[in-house]
Parts: sequence; C-alpha cells; structure tokens
Amino acid sequence: MTNAMAQAWLDARDDLEIRVTHPFKFVAASGHEVETVGVHLPDFGGPNGTVLLCRFDPEHLYELLDGTGYYSSGLNPRSYEPYQRAVFVQTLSDWGWYGPPEQTPPWYDPKWRDRIIRSVT
Repeated sequence: MTNAMAQAWLDARDDLEIRVTHPFKFVAASGHEVETVGVHLPDFGGPNGTVLLCRFDPEHLYELLDGTGYYSSGLNPRSYEPYQRAVFVQTLSDWGWYGPPEQTPPWYDPKWRDRIIRSVT
C-alpha cells in the first residue's frame, strides 16, 4: 500500500482489534458525498467517531469535514507512520471510547496521562 497513514491504522486495527474503515465516505454539511483516502474510527473521539484525513487528500476536504459531527485530528506522520502500538494506544485513549461499553478494548486506558504525571511529581 502506498498510503502509509492508512496502512498504519490498518495495522492498528489488526493489532488492537478496533474498527477502522478505509477508504471512507462521509456526507458533507452541503449534502454531497465525499470520499477520503484517510480512515474512519467509528468507536473513538465522539459519538460519530473520528475521521482522519491524510496528506493524500485534497486540502478542501478539511473544510468539508466541518459541521459533519465527526471528531478529527491532525496527526504528524513522523509519529504515526509506521504503526507503533504504545503511541496509538495513548492517542486512542486520549480521544475516548464511544463504542458499546461491553466492547471496550482491554488496553484502553483513559487515565494513562494521570499516572505518568503522578509518577514524576
């Protein structure tokens, strides 16, 4: 695959057993259907999930994502390509689990940052 960002999230899907959709189509606030070569993480970031656009998407997609109800974040490729389990677990834990409570992944740790702060103070 030539899209290293999408491949990293597909690797995360396989390792962390999370749902990842690639490519992903969404409906812009204008009502037009738009496709990203990024990914959709339906269970993290908010009730509608997170859409991660990538550097291979046209710039105007960022504007089209506004008002759709998806959470979005800009991730630096240097930190997220290739897949690194610890980095992805921390990021997903920061964004929050919004999937069914009974399906919360065992590695999900929304308080990981608090533990680090307590350990150095």
